[in-house]
Amino acid sequence: MAKKDKSVLVKDELQSRLKQFREALQDENRRIELENSILGSEVLIRFEVFFQSPKTGNYSDGLFLYMNDSGEIVDAEYYIRDADDVTIAGLETEDFNVVKELFKDAFSLEIE
Repeated sequence: MAKKDKSVLVKDELQSRLKQFREALQDENRRIELENSILGSEVLIRFEVFFQSPKTGNYSDGLFLYMNDSGEIVDAEYYIRDADDVTIAGLETEDFNVVKELFKDAFSLEIE
C-alpha cells in the first residue's frame, strides 16, 4: 500500500474509532460492547533518550525506546524536536538491532 493510501486509511479509521469511543461514552451498552470487542492489550513502557545536539537552540534529538513487560526493547524511534514540531522516524531492522544491542542493559524494569 502506498504511503499516501496508508495515511488516508489511518485518518479514516481513526475517525471511525473516535466516533465509536464517543458513542461508548454516551451509552453504557455501547461501552460494554466496545470493551468486549477488545482483542487484547500489552504493556509497553516508553523511555525517552535525549542527546546533546550539535545545533543547540535550533533543535534537539533523541530516541523513544519501547520495552515490553519482560524488559526487552521491542521497538525504537528516532525524533527531532524544534520549537514548532516533533518529527519521528521509525528505524529499519538493521538500525533497530544496533539501538537494541546498545541500550539493552541501560534500563531495568520490575513489574509486581
